Amino acid sequence: MRRKDPYIMNKSLQQTACVALPKGLGGVLTVALNSILLTHMAPADFGAYAICLTLVALADGVLGAAIDMSVVKLASVHRLHDQARAAAVERWGVAVKLAVSLALVSVTLALAGPLSSALFKRPEPELLVLAMAVASGVLLLRSAFLNLQLQQRFGAYAGLELLAQALRVGGIGAVLLWLRPSAQVLMAVAALCTLTALLGAAWLVRPRLPRRGLLPRREGRELAHALHWIFITFAFSALLSRADLLLLTQYSTLEQVGLFAAAQVLAQIPELLGSYLAVVVSPKVAPASHAGTLLGLMARVQGGLLALALLVLLSGFGLLYFGAAWLPKGYAGSAQVLVFLLAGSLAAMCAFPVAIPYLMFVKPDFIFKLDLYTLPLLLAAYYFAIPEAGAIGAAWVSGGARLLKLGLMQACAWNWARQGLPAGTATL
Repeated sequence: MRRKDPYIMNKSLQQTACVALPKGLGGVLTVALNSILLTHMAPADFGAYAICLTLVALADGVLGAAIDMSVVKLASVHRLHDQARAAAVERWGVAVKLAVSLALVSVTLALAGPLSSALFKRPEPELLVLAMAVASGVLLLRSAFLNLQLQQRFGAYAGLELLAQALRVGGIGAVLLWLRPSAQVLMAVAALCTLTALLGAAWLVRPRLPRRGLLPRREGRELAHALHWIFITFAFSALLSRADLLLLTQYSTLEQVGLFAAAQVLAQIPELLGSYLAVVVSPKVAPASHAGTLLGLMARVQGGLLALALLVLLSGFGLLYFGAAWLPKGYAGSAQVLVFLLAGSLAAMCAFPVAIPYLMFVKPDFIFKLDLYTLPLLLAAYYFAIPEAGAIGAAWVSGGARLLKLGLMQACAWNWARQGLPAGTATL
C-alpha cells in the first residue's frame, strides 16, 4: 500500500491540474479583461452586462448544476458495474437540457419586450434574447464537460476548457480592440463563442448512440427521482445567491448594479476556485462515503482550503485600499462592496468540493430547508439595506448571510460524516 499512495496522489494532482489550470488561467484573464471593461463602460452599461451574465449564471445554477449533480450521483456509481446504464443517465440529462433550453428561448421570444423593460429599466429585447441563447449553450456545454469528467478523460477536459476559455477571452479582447464595448455587443460575441465551443465539444465527445433504447424509461425515472430535491434545492439556492443583484435591479439604479458587479469581478475568484476543484473531487464523495474514507477526504480538501481562506482574510484589511486604488474613476464605491462579498466567496470556496455534494447526497432536502427558513429574514434585510445603502447594503447582507449559512453547512457535513451516514445510492 505504501507504494501505491504516491501514485494515487500524483494521479489526483494531475487530474486537478488538468481541470484547475485551464479554468484558473481563463479566470485570471477574464478578471483582467473585465477590469479593462470597467475603464471603457459606464457603471449603468456595465450593470446591464452584469444582469445578462447573472441570467446565464441563474440558468446554469438552477438547471445545469442540478441536472449534472443528479447525473453524477447516478452515473458515478453505475459506471462501477454497468456502463450502459451510466451512459443512458447521461443521455437523459442532455435531453432534459435540450427541452428546457427550447422552452426558455420560446418564452423569451414571446415576452422579450416587457421582461427586458423590467430588468434593464428600458426596452432591450435583443439583449435578453442573446442572454438566453448564451444560457442555453452553456447548459449543453456543461454536459460535454460532465461526460469527460465521468470518463476521467481529464486531458480532453483540459483541451475543451482551454478552447472555451480562449474563445471567451478572445471574444472580449476583440471587442476591446476593434469595437466599442457595450452590453449588446459583448453578449452577441458571447453567443457566437459559445456556439463555436459547442461544435468543438460535439467533435471531442462524439457519443456512441445505441441502435435502440436511446432514452430508457428506467433511467429516466431514476434521474427524475434523483433530480427532485436536488433541483428544488439548487433552484432555491441559486435564486437566493443572486438575490442581491436581482433586488438591486428592482430597488436601486443600474449605476448601483454596475458598482456591485465591479466588486464581484475580484470577489468571485475564491468561489470559482472551489467550483473548479469540485469538478475533480465531487465524483469521489459518494464512493468515499460507501468505503468509509470520507472523513479523510474531507480533512485533506477542507484543511487546505480553510488555510487558504484564512490567509486571504488576514490580508483582507489591505483589500479596501487596494480596491480603491485599482478601480477606475466612477467605481470607487465598489471597494467597500468587495470586502463584504469576499467573506461569502471564501466560505463558498471551502464548501463546494466536498461538503455541499455530501449534504446533497445524504440529506437532499437539508439545504433547501435551511434556505427556506432563512428566506424571510434575508428578504427583510435586503428590503431595508438596499434602498438605504444601495450596493454596499446588498453586499453587507449577502456576505454575512452566506458566511453564516455555509459555516452551518460545513458543521453539519462534518458531524454526519463522523456518524458514518452514507451517501444515497443510485438504485431506486
